Amino acid sequence: MLRVRPLVHTPDLPGAARFLQALGLAPAQEPAPNGSYAVFDAGSGRVALHACVPGRAEDGSTDLAFDVADVREFARRTAEAGARVTVELSDEGHGLAARITAPDGLSFLAEAGPRETGVPPSTLSVLVLWYTPRAGPAVRVLGDIGAKPGISSDAGTRHDFRAKNGGLVAVRTDARTRAELAFEYDGDVRDLVRDLTAGGFEPVVTDGSHGRSLRVRAPWGAEVRIDGWQRDSRDSMVH
Repeated sequence: MLRVRPLVHTPDLPGAARFLQALGLAPAQEPAPNGSYAVFDAGSGRVALHACVPGRAEDGSTDLAFDVADVREFARRTAEAGARVTVELSDEGHGLAARITAPDGLSFLAEAGPRETGVPPSTLSVLVLWYTPRAGPAVRVLGDIGAKPGISSDAGTRHDFRAKNGGLVAVRTDARTRAELAFEYDGDVRDLVRDLTAGGFEPVVTDGSHGRSLRVRAPWGAEVRIDGWQRDSRDSMVH
């Protein structure tokens, strides 16, 4: 079991929660300890929010993370595949977590999560963009943890992966290593404008050669991108 579940650090957890709900994500059912942590489900992937102190290093940042069924078994299989992995107690106090460290220095956690979330599949998918100077090692790490390769660009500047239980990760080449939250929408992103605007956000829609994209400023300070797909050309698209 593997599900994409990035962790967003935000000093405004209620505002971040309203933003995700305006996008169409549903609150998870499990209780959040001390009101400092919340999980939202897109139907394909989840997003976790962690309340942080304004001005701290993690303020507004996104960590790549995953849900797995059994942390120790996941760690064993990942280590056998060749990735560097350790098992530890998670910093947020959610029990055991497997920490995977990639050659570019990016590390991410895999924690225990439900196999079935109770949220039906939707047209919105959680997408994490993994920016790295060296795409090859990042691609190998995602293969080692069990993510399935999808579309890749001819120039080798983007490699897409899908997690079996929901969510996407795209490796992109860039000078600085980091993770960013984005989404994919199976349809016209203009469908999302009304609810975002009603929530007090200011989405901007742009047209591209393969469909429309929406950009909107999130309460944690980052600009979040939602890419829409034209259903008749999705299999041939690279963006």
